[in-house]
Amino acid sequence: MNFEQMRLMASFYAKAVPMMKIAGPLNARLNSGFQRARAARWETLRQSLAGHDSWLVVGNGPSLRIEDLEALSAIPAVASNKINLLFSRTSWRPRLYTIGDSLLMHKLPAEHYDDVGEVLLPDVYTFMCRARSKLTWRFISDPEGERKYVSGSETLAPTNGFFAGHTITCSNIQLAIWAGARRVYVIGVDHSYKSENVVTGKRSTHAGGADHFDPNYRKPGEVVNTAPIDGMERGYHYVRQLADKRGVEVINISRKTALTAFELGTVEDAVEAIAKKN
Repeated sequence: MNFEQMRLMASFYAKAVPMMKIAGPLNARLNSGFQRARAARWETLRQSLAGHDSWLVVGNGPSLRIEDLEALSAIPAVASNKINLLFSRTSWRPRLYTIGDSLLMHKLPAEHYDDVGEVLLPDVYTFMCRARSKLTWRFISDPEGERKYVSGSETLAPTNGFFAGHTITCSNIQLAIWAGARRVYVIGVDHSYKSENVVTGKRSTHAGGADHFDPNYRKPGEVVNTAPIDGMERGYHYVRQLADKRGVEVINISRKTALTAFELGTVEDAVEAIAKKN
């Protein structure tokens, strides 16, 4: 790591340890008034989303196309992270915006969130995110999610917890199912990360290249969280089981994808199915 990268990581850990490891979990678990207010806000949000049985979950891979998002604009979407990099080129907007990467939150200024509306995120990261309007779901581990929602039969809800699956896409699919989706289309999930050089632990430096839909999504040499493919595969497997158990169909319509956890489809078929239903 060079000096600037070391400075970034030092400031990240100085903030992450007290805010992410201590303050976030304590606030989420011990503040009963906060819990009641949060549950009421989630219920209000769910009521505002009622009536949509098809949802779109948007990944940020290089296969993502603006024209596809516009063609699928008849259904609500969940998108994440730096999706607003494409807002200047389209009128399409996601209905829900999420973020789940604490290192990315540390790097993003408050202004980043100005054009995405309310930010949905795991409760343990609430103090890491600089957004002015936030609503948190309960963070649970992947094994706990499997016990609750795959092996068990608990109600899938943000106050009961969403598991991360090592990728925000797993949480986003859970969010869409909670919102009432009976069919979830997944797009822009290439599930391939070729431009990362692991330098230490779970961090890597970006080597340049197209791992995302916008060439400016990451800068060469930028310190990022690595993409643990094995953990992501396991997370997607849990999501598939969770969805199957609830009678929800998840269809991967990404133009290019290495993800095999879900049924494969096409954008054209999805557009036709949505048009017929509407």
